[in-house]
Amino acid sequence: MAPIIQLLKSFHFTESESKVYISLLQDGPGTGYEISKNSTVPRSKVYNVLEMLMEKGCIVVSKQTNPVHYSAVQIDEFVANIKCNVEDRLSAVEKELSSYSQTMDLEKLWYIKGYKNIFNKCRHVLKEAKSEVYVQVWKDDIEQIIEELKDVEARLDQVVIILYSSNHDYDVDLQHYYKHGFEEDKLRESGGRWINIVVDSKEVTFGHIQNEKNAEVIWTQSTPMVFLAKENISHDAYCLKLIDALGEDAKHKFGVELKGIRSIFK
Repeated sequence: MAPIIQLLKSFHFTESESKVYISLLQDGPGTGYEISKNSTVPRSKVYNVLEMLMEKGCIVVSKQTNPVHYSAVQIDEFVANIKCNVEDRLSAVEKELSSYSQTMDLEKLWYIKGYKNIFNKCRHVLKEAKSEVYVQVWKDDIEQIIEELKDVEARLDQVVIILYSSNHDYDVDLQHYYKHGFEEDKLRESGGRWINIVVDSKEVTFGHIQNEKNAEVIWTQSTPMVFLAKENISHDAYCLKLIDALGEDAKHKFGVELKGIRSIFK
């Protein structure tokens, strides 16, 4: 089955409806007979399918000919119709759910599993930020939240972003961020990437990301956990700002790759 058919089915189009709409896009307007032939939807079924697509606003009909001709609406209109229907349903869901009260122990550590779910949460907390945002993120993952980070940069004065890149490629579309530079050591110590986001000094989303199939974070409003996560990011920023200010002097003192900085034991 073609991927587009599967995608359309996820928006509550039947397989036959999907085939007919795609056929009209590919082959142009046609009669019921022609559409049945091109889409492989049986003639006994195709007229009901066309009627359903008309009700969904996906096709239009011309009655100036005999037999009548059907045509797909433009793709941007088709997508806009889907968005409108989804938004209407979401509004109805939100209205119904608002009548339920929710209780959650915010001091507990709540685990979120799965790459997509993790960054859904990250996007949500960033959108809700009111005063300050602290972030540690890897270049591999930053595209998942880049629009939200650009938004908080525009809205808030207190934004700290530490960017990690295993190949030292720090080119991202943000105004201000710190380039970490010690990724090799960090990967060796931690065994993988991670995400760390502290919002408004009241909640933290933190955890490891081995890859897109193996990722788990915690989310909490536990005061000690929020404090520790924020301090971790802040001290990264302090250190990187100091290294940048020292310039060549830092290399003379700690070596060209600044490895001496991480030698903290006697």
